[in-house]
Amino acid sequence: MNRSFKTFFAAGQLPSYQAGTFRYRYRGVPCLKSPIDIAIYLSLIHEAKPRTIVEIGSKHGGSALMFRDFMELAGAEGNVVSIDLQRPDLSVPGVRFMEGDILRLPEVLRDDFLDELPRPWLVVEDSAHTFEACTSALGFFAGRLMPGEWLIIEDGVLDELGLDSKYDGGPNRAISQFFQRYPDAYSVSARHCDMFGANATYNPNGYLQRTAAPFREAGDA
Repeated sequence: MNRSFKTFFAAGQLPSYQAGTFRYRYRGVPCLKSPIDIAIYLSLIHEAKPRTIVEIGSKHGGSALMFRDFMELAGAEGNVVSIDLQRPDLSVPGVRFMEGDILRLPEVLRDDFLDELPRPWLVVEDSAHTFEACTSALGFFAGRLMPGEWLIIEDGVLDELGLDSKYDGGPNRAISQFFQRYPDAYSVSARHCDMFGANATYNPNGYLQRTAAPFREAGDA
């Protein structure tokens, strides 16, 4: 991958933009999504029409509620599976909150469970943001997504907020190294990353579409 991870944002813009993002609520529930990315998600869900959204990182549940509504606006019945270490105190029709660890995805997203989820899928990794967590999601879903389905790795903007060392390089390092090892597993959707300018998103190079290339993790038989 030859794309830079530099975002469109000027350094002086990010602190206030981040503060507003942290205050943002969707239908009264904390959502913590960048407004630009909300617009990108709305467009992507309308185009891709996923029948299942899998969200890793529920937090308060606002983004799961938002995804459910966006699916219904796109003409699909809301079917959201949202996973976190602790379930939020929220009940939403069409959303299944589950407890689980990003580093132990096979334990919560068992193959028999995944087999029952309607396709196509759109997966959002928005949990710990660490290099290890993002790498876990990239590998797990590369082996389970069908060609054309989506994985979004959130919050690579942490680099420009000066927080990358806290997350061991975080999402950007995970994406970069995964592409070095498996260059054909995903393609970066420049159309979505650059919708409002070059990587004008909290998720630089993070809108990933599964290709048709076979995937086998190193060490697999």
